[in-house]
Amino acid sequence: MNKIAIRADANEQIAMGHLMRCMSVAFQLKKSVPDVIFILAEDYAKHLVQQNGFTCICLKHIYAQMEQELDELEGILRQHGVSCLLVDSYDISYAYMKRLQKICKTVYIDDLKHFAYPADLTVHYTYGAEQLLKTLEGSGKKPSTRYLLGIRYAPLREEFSGEAIRIREHVEQILITTGGTDPYDITIGILEKIQDFPDIKKQVVAGKFYHNLPLLREMAQKDASIQISHDIPDICRVMKQCDVAVSAGGGTLAELCACGVPTVCFTLADNQLDGAKAYADAGMMLYAGDVRKDRASVLNRMTKLLEMLQGDLAQRKRMGAKAKEIVDGRGASRIAEEMLQLIK
Repeated sequence: MNKIAIRADANEQIAMGHLMRCMSVAFQLKKSVPDVIFILAEDYAKHLVQQNGFTCICLKHIYAQMEQELDELEGILRQHGVSCLLVDSYDISYAYMKRLQKICKTVYIDDLKHFAYPADLTVHYTYGAEQLLKTLEGSGKKPSTRYLLGIRYAPLREEFSGEAIRIREHVEQILITTGGTDPYDITIGILEKIQDFPDIKKQVVAGKFYHNLPLLREMAQKDASIQISHDIPDICRVMKQCDVAVSAGGGTLAELCACGVPTVCFTLADNQLDGAKAYADAGMMLYAGDVRKDRASVLNRMTKLLEMLQGDLAQRKRMGAKAKEIVDGRGASRIAEEMLQLIK
């Protein structure tokens, strides 16, 4: 029987985004195949993979030195009879992917557009990514891979394919999240900025590798409007309780769109820039800037944009409706279907 494997990582440096989106695809794949094997460099997230019902193999290599793992990885793929491998990492090389392609069908989730990867299928789900193929073709380089491009391929968990939130007349709850980590202390910063919103509940979702939990809990003890959720498996539920959100770029933005939550977004990594700006240009979100350039100015803009959304019901309705219209939450299923077609 055809077997499918996924090569991804999660740790304090790269957070949880890569692994979580791969797990969304894995849940869809498991509807058609008996098991999906996750292959990680390290064992930071092994328990999470196993808790979700998947086989997990740890290579015991340094996650950022991927070419050093190739011999061991090849042995595992051959031993388990893997027919298709999904790779999700920024640390691959052309040679790495080329060698894997000789073993099995390969699929790559690409955020950075660094080069045309040797893969049977490349997924680039940033909003507006359809232009990538035109860029490649315009450069005279005929792509050697098939592409799944655009936000319809955002690999979200199945619960995000449900109904959008109802936009309430008054803002009662604000969601604050920075993803798996928060290296610039934006969570603390925005909470300090919006202390003048005493009647609005602040729902803070701190990721698995959030480093400042004691201070955050201390703030919550002093301010009953702050509610903290740490490393939760059901962020969709919390999102749908909220009227607006503040979020870092990345996959969380697609999740908020699928829930129809009007959002002020910001960026803290290069791979978040294109997506956040594209959402803002399309009128689906409001972009506060890149915190790496000027944290204080970005926090000020976040506060002003939140105040504007709080007082503009029509704007919130427009943003929420457009976001849900464009992001239907079925991207993981579409990726899984394409992967299964590769091994038929």
